[in-house]
Amino acid sequence: MIRLLLLLLPSTYITFHHEGFFWRCWFSDVGENTTNIWKFWYTNQPPSKNCTHAYLSPFPRIRDEYNSTSYDSAIIYRGFWTVLMLLGVVTVLMAGFFIICAAPYASHILYKTGGGFFITAGIIFSLVVVMYVIWVQAMADLENYENMKKKDCPDFTVHVRYGWSFILAPIGIFFALFAGMLFLLVGRTIYLHSD
Repeated sequence: MIRLLLLLLPSTYITFHHEGFFWRCWFSDVGENTTNIWKFWYTNQPPSKNCTHAYLSPFPRIRDEYNSTSYDSAIIYRGFWTVLMLLGVVTVLMAGFFIICAAPYASHILYKTGGGFFITAGIIFSLVVVMYVIWVQAMADLENYENMKKKDCPDFTVHVRYGWSFILAPIGIFFALFAGMLFLLVGRTIYLHSD
């Protein structure tokens, strides 16, 4: 999941912040169009970016700017989110393995097992997307961060944009659930016609 923050400072000085599953990257630029997300994704990027590991890093700022309670609870939340994300990936891989193994033998049990794993993966990924939205909208507390920065810089604003992987996630969830139901149906059909 990608999260993009546009931190606007006076004289259109912009800090683009990108957070993915493994890395957090940011770069600064002076620009005229402050809402141009294409600039961050594809064009006119500066030659150097600052990047750091994103695992267990729940906020787009350094730790010293938080009290320990909010930081620790966000770490736990990010940990659960990460575990669910990895569990979903493993579940999809196992579902594919069961379906591949079922094909040569026309095994209804393996088709049903693979279908069940696909449905489970769809449910897990649905939880991951919902947790991510809650994390960005509620846990990150960007409003307080913006108010804190406005004390030093009155023109400071924050814009949050969801990235392309977040936008494509519901499509993947739909296809995981659809594949699961399809393979459960295939397993049922093979079972009924095997007698």
